[in-house]
Amino acid sequence: MRDLYEQALALWHDGQCAQSEALARRLVQVAPAFAPGLALLATFHLQHGQAGHARPLLEHALRLQPDLVEAWINLGNACLELDDIDAAVQAFENARRQGAEGVAYLLGHGLACLGKGGFAPARRLLVQAYALEPEAADVRLAYARCLVEFECFDDAAQVLAGLEAGHLGGQQRKALAWLQMQCGQDEVALALYTGLIGQMPEDAEPRIQLALLLERLNRVDEAAQVLAGLPPPASDDGRAMLALASARIARRSGQPRTAAALAQAALPAGADPAMRAQLWFEMAKDHDQEGDAAAAIHALEHAHAQARLAFQSRWPETALPAVLGWLDQRRRHAPAVAVDAGKRQGPPDPVFLVGFPRSGTTLLERMLDAHSALDVLDERPALEVMIENLRRRDGWRDAALDASLDGLPGAAVDQARADYWQQVHRHLVPQGRLVDKYPLTMTRLPYVARLFPQADWLLLLRHPCDCVLSCHMQAFGLNGGALAFESLASTAHTYARVMEWWHAQREWVPARVHVLRYEDLVQAPAQHLEALMGFLSLPMQAAQLQSHHAAAQRSRRINTPSYSQVIEPVNVNAVGRWKRYRAFFGDAVLAELEPWARRFGYTME
Repeated sequence: MRDLYEQALALWHDGQCAQSEALARRLVQVAPAFAPGLALLATFHLQHGQAGHARPLLEHALRLQPDLVEAWINLGNACLELDDIDAAVQAFENARRQGAEGVAYLLGHGLACLGKGGFAPARRLLVQAYALEPEAADVRLAYARCLVEFECFDDAAQVLAGLEAGHLGGQQRKALAWLQMQCGQDEVALALYTGLIGQMPEDAEPRIQLALLLERLNRVDEAAQVLAGLPPPASDDGRAMLALASARIARRSGQPRTAAALAQAALPAGADPAMRAQLWFEMAKDHDQEGDAAAAIHALEHAHAQARLAFQSRWPETALPAVLGWLDQRRRHAPAVAVDAGKRQGPPDPVFLVGFPRSGTTLLERMLDAHSALDVLDERPALEVMIENLRRRDGWRDAALDASLDGLPGAAVDQARADYWQQVHRHLVPQGRLVDKYPLTMTRLPYVARLFPQADWLLLLRHPCDCVLSCHMQAFGLNGGALAFESLASTAHTYARVMEWWHAQREWVPARVHVLRYEDLVQAPAQHLEALMGFLSLPMQAAQLQSHHAAAQRSRRINTPSYSQVIEPVNVNAVGRWKRYRAFFGDAVLAELEPWARRFGYTME
């Protein structure tokens, strides 16, 4: 019996799989209680895609001999293929108790945790698997999927870089297309989906995901055509995704009531809190478009509650972080060293386009990007990466920001600037002056002043109540507002904190700032844009006033929740929208916002 088993193993290792499988079948016939033989035969079933045949063999083998580590791993993989996630998790836990290690275990256990919604343990397992086999396609896809769940899109894109779709199986190509879409690699994703739909015409999932991508690219009619005649998918997740895509298309086609009904009907199927949050946010937009403020606010309460659950499922073992905790980093006095106006190597210092989120920075970004002498970096965290690198320096203290910044030697300043431009070049190689549009960079003023002393600032303001309402209505993502904007009260408090920080820091930090109000820009765009361009020492160009045409024809996405609005001509439709929701603000919220409204020249009427 043992000799027959060793012979079968030797044949397998020698690549003679058919002969090895024949011996394994014979072994099971003559020794049905020999656990290693049962486990070996199950391995061949798994190789043939027969998880249903492999599972009972493995379960029987492990009842006979529970210390077979590889059998536990294979059982976990069989259960994954059979979509029995609970059993898969249990199998991999048993493998761990038996001392399992290596990529096969780490990958399988990580995938099982992802399927169960255990995002934190999945990340710990998959990062280890990736460290061991960074070139393995299945490992790269799994780790990138995990990173996407944590909204680490740039990191996921790096993991996927160079992965050849032609070397992948059909299911792996599906996974790659979805991940590339999440990472903003739109042209790559479009090509992958086109191929998948041709190769798998019966599979609804690629068509649904393609429709979501096309809508995100403002190609709404094409998205509708992709979904035309598509039968409902069998899975709950598929039905929820189809409903979300269909609802977005219906709303943007002028049918908000239909859109709300589609999203509402999918809620029982959308068990994942992140998906449920998306459906509720969609309903809020639908009700707002219909003018039903009460229904919109009700939907937003549910949307943010689900977003909080999704947030907590990804960080279950840590206390929720303080909202905007980095605002504690601030200068307490003027710089102790003269700012180096510099003759540094490299491109000119950027223009930083900032404002509280939903102030209209995307509209202004489109106008600036239409100028031949400017290139816009659209909401990429290049500066944040640079700052994180600085904060890892020996002796750095956030609580002593003055000393930390003033004490930077020239070489460290040069390195930080190089880090910034390296990140920029991952997304864009500017031909003209760079405009870095990242609204909350306004809370990084001391860093910019020290590292980019020749930078210009464009600060866009909007009525505080319109800002607060619009932020509360958006699905910013788990890392960008799940907590800060979950109620009108918390959003108003966030607004007040950010504005207080900015104005307090302006007392200490030198900066060239041009301030523009959104309401003024949309009411007299030529006048105010010309003044802004004068601040930048550039002439205004006619194309800037027709930037919505360029936005509509753009092949890559606009990285902001207002992507559907910037393809419209400049209009005043969003001015004063908060007044329809005044009753839901409450006296305390209005009292917190009123000083800022008065300061910026607005009324509360």
